[in-house]
Amino acid sequence: MSEEFQSHEIRDKILIEYKYTMGGQSKFFIELMNNKKILGTKCKKCGKVWMPPRINCSECYEDTDWIELPHAGTIQISTIVWYGAAEFIQNVPYGCAFIKLDEADTALFQGVFSENLVPSKIKKGQRVKAVFKKREAREGRMTDFFFVPEDEWERWIKKPEFEGGE
Repeated sequence: MSEEFQSHEIRDKILIEYKYTMGGQSKFFIELMNNKKILGTKCKKCGKVWMPPRINCSECYEDTDWIELPHAGTIQISTIVWYGAAEFIQNVPYGCAFIKLDEADTALFQGVFSENLVPSKIKKGQRVKAVFKKREAREGRMTDFFFVPEDEWERWIKKPEFEGGE
């Protein structure tokens, strides 16, 4: 850079409206939003159940069929989050975990909340159950639901902003 160059910077915010499609995964988000269903996919050839869903099996590359999965599962691995995005900032600290839903062969990465967040509440082997935002608040996003320890589920779904699914 020459000595003649002088940099001039202005701080600014740019708001961009953007619309995108979920493509072949759209059914997952639509059913989540409208019906509180958690859908996975099952390989037509080998029978492996994918969660998150896949259009084609990653094991044998065959087509898959949509299937509804239970709303309960088991934590495979987890961590506690101390810094969060805007959607969850009011819940910091909260947990994130890979959760293997009952009847699925793979695990879904999702938020885990607890009224008394301690490591023993979100550890490997802990049973959890899905809690959904109320219908008017769901947008067809992964943030439309989260998991809580099974022993807290009844208390969470009684809160005015949440509801159970099954």
